[in-house]
Amino acid sequence: MADLNITVSMDGAVGIIAVKGSVDAHTVGEFDKKLKEALSKAKNIVIEMSGLDYIATAGLGALMASFNEVKKAGGNIVLAGMSDKVRKVFDTMGFSKVFKIVGSVAEAKSAF
Repeated sequence: MADLNITVSMDGAVGIIAVKGSVDAHTVGEFDKKLKEALSKAKNIVIEMSGLDYIATAGLGALMASFNEVKKAGGNIVLAGMSDKVRKVFDTMGFSKVFKIVGSVAEAKSAF
């Protein structure tokens, strides 16, 4: 079973989710729960991914469901600090065309 550590915080009106470890079939439930927690507090979310080692299709599905939810509420999700390895998964699956992907949390916050 992979390790996953997720923290949710607020920076003004922006929710910040920092993800460390792997999002896979074993950890996607916790990932989804934290996404929903952040969405209940803010309509604009930054997901800080510099500590994300791996994301499986289950994690991408949870991310997409939250993205659709936040868009309905008039907000957005911006992904920050993604490693080349994780970026390759997003590119291969076409998710880099859906999500705004930037280098840092500061850059992401200015994207709203």
